[in-house]
Amino acid sequence: MIEIRFMTEITYNMHQVLAAKESFERANPGVRIIIEQAKDFFEMMRAFQSEEAPDLIETGGFQVSNNDRMFMDLNPYVAEVQGLEEDLYPGLLRVARYDGMLPGLPIEISPPLMMYDKEKFDRAGLAYPTEEWTWEDMVELAKRLTIRNEQGVASQFGLGLGVDIEWFEPFVMRNGGCYISPDGATSRGYVDSAPTIDAFRMVIDAFREHRIVRMPDEPCLSASWHEESAMRFSFMWDVHHLSRERQNARIGIVGLPNMPGGVKANMIYMGGAGVTVKSAHPRVAWAFLRHYLLECHSWMPPAIQSQAEQRGLTQHPVWSRYLEELDHVQISGFFKNRKWNNSRQLINEDIRKMITEGTDVAHTLRSWTRYT
Repeated sequence: MIEIRFMTEITYNMHQVLAAKESFERANPGVRIIIEQAKDFFEMMRAFQSEEAPDLIETGGFQVSNNDRMFMDLNPYVAEVQGLEEDLYPGLLRVARYDGMLPGLPIEISPPLMMYDKEKFDRAGLAYPTEEWTWEDMVELAKRLTIRNEQGVASQFGLGLGVDIEWFEPFVMRNGGCYISPDGATSRGYVDSAPTIDAFRMVIDAFREHRIVRMPDEPCLSASWHEESAMRFSFMWDVHHLSRERQNARIGIVGLPNMPGGVKANMIYMGGAGVTVKSAHPRVAWAFLRHYLLECHSWMPPAIQSQAEQRGLTQHPVWSRYLEELDHVQISGFFKNRKWNNSRQLINEDIRKMITEGTDVAHTLRSWTRYT
């Protein structure tokens, strides 16, 4: 009996893992898949460094750089499967092959787009946004969609956007900026560049000057998160949760607004799973990995085009637009540099100060060069 140990730090898709285990073992009676749940990345690292390292590791953040040398290069395995490379979405492969090698296959993929409530637009007598809209167009729409009472307390904001360095990154990318150098070695000359600073000023102004986005700790009269904003910066899971909570909601999806820099770009969140270099049965582990990620179905859109077509996602009014966006995704700063990613909380505290206290944007971004 061959035993393949699969360790994951992801909890929300355990039913998918167990379903893949059951179907794979049924088709391969000489193989047993052992599922192990890890609390976090550090627990997985301890397991990898032990004498009985897992054969497969799944992380919530794709290990594109493979800095810890945990994963095998899957390029040769992909090349052996006829048509697989062509079937994988090219944008995903471009990001996953950050340094040339392929340390894993993507899972739970999502770039952000803009979700909008058609009913709120209809009540305001406004046309829905189109793919040609600009940042200025978005701001003007959001101003007209923000509703406040006589005391200035909002019952509806024009735009929903969280205070997070990663969520600001698509606007930076679309303005021609970035946080980290292409090789991930430094942020100097990148996070403090003019396109990055200009994009940040526009986003901060949306909170502070235009007041179209809910400020940190600002009160709101809306009773629920999905009623709070007429437009919302949204990943796939936001749309999924909203469709379950408001089954009759009339929701539209459109690309992020075009920035002055004129770049068609976006970031992407994705997890990943790969075969460890310590696996005693790498080909069996690879076979299960393919089955789990490419043959079994999740509610999230898949990494391969054929499955998306089979499931009707390429014709779906919402999911098809997210899949189209995969052509424009770029690797995010938090994937490139671990120190930058570990500094996220400190950076987000600085963003709050820019919004609530008006601290200087350019000076703050220059100070972030110390994080790489």
